[in-house]
Amino acid sequence: MKNKKTKIFPLFIIFIVCIFSFYYYITNYPRIDNYRVTIDAKQIPDLHGGLSGLTWNHDTQTLFAVTDAPSLILELAADGKVLRRIETDKPADLEAIEYIGNQRFYLSKEKSGTLAIITITDATQKIDISHAETYRPDIQAKKKNSGVEGLAWKPELSRMVTAQEKKPIRIFNILDDEGAFKTGKNPLNELMLSWYVRDISGMDFDGSTSDLYILSDISQKVVVVDKEHKLKFMQLKAGHYGLARSIPQPEGIATDGRGNLYIVSEPNLFYKFSQR
Repeated sequence: MKNKKTKIFPLFIIFIVCIFSFYYYITNYPRIDNYRVTIDAKQIPDLHGGLSGLTWNHDTQTLFAVTDAPSLILELAADGKVLRRIETDKPADLEAIEYIGNQRFYLSKEKSGTLAIITITDATQKIDISHAETYRPDIQAKKKNSGVEGLAWKPELSRMVTAQEKKPIRIFNILDDEGAFKTGKNPLNELMLSWYVRDISGMDFDGSTSDLYILSDISQKVVVVDKEHKLKFMQLKAGHYGLARSIPQPEGIATDGRGNLYIVSEPNLFYKFSQR
């Protein structure tokens, strides 16, 4: 009996060491250290729905955001000022918006699990979502609030990346081959992102570096994935990057290719981070 206990004890020690090593690995990750908040929690006025998605339009040099209920599209200046409010013809539970060029945008509709392709010109005041071109990614999300969340467009590859928010966290590539959309698994799933974040609420490709920015609402964190699939992290809590308070519910993220990072949060707060 004593020999058996003698054999078990070293195995127990090895197990404990492995647990602590793993904990150290996932909590002492490389951090992003070159940002500083320059607009902290600016209130976007007169909104009844919560801001839930954000994208940068490189042609107009403005931001576009969506609200979930009621469904609304906003055009914002780089300082968060509202330039335009675009109504939709019906409620659509909009969760993400992504600009793909030539005045065209993708919209993610969470409840229906579909993506709509729309056109917004300088004169657009209302969007007819009911008759927009739509596509349904092959995401089998059976649980509530676990469907399509976040969009990121990589123009040089004609590739859109989208995510299943949680239960489980998964990322998918959507390839546009002359209008034939195909959904495929993304190698980022192999990184086991659920070790680092508990959900995905938004995504964006940095146009200057091609880094993928992944936003987590529950974890209050940004994960940045480079071309070699190396990860860096950005905490969105009070005291980090000059934040006076933690970002309460970060839902949308965008970069402008000029070193600025934008985040929108419920209840309708706007943040801008600039590289220092």
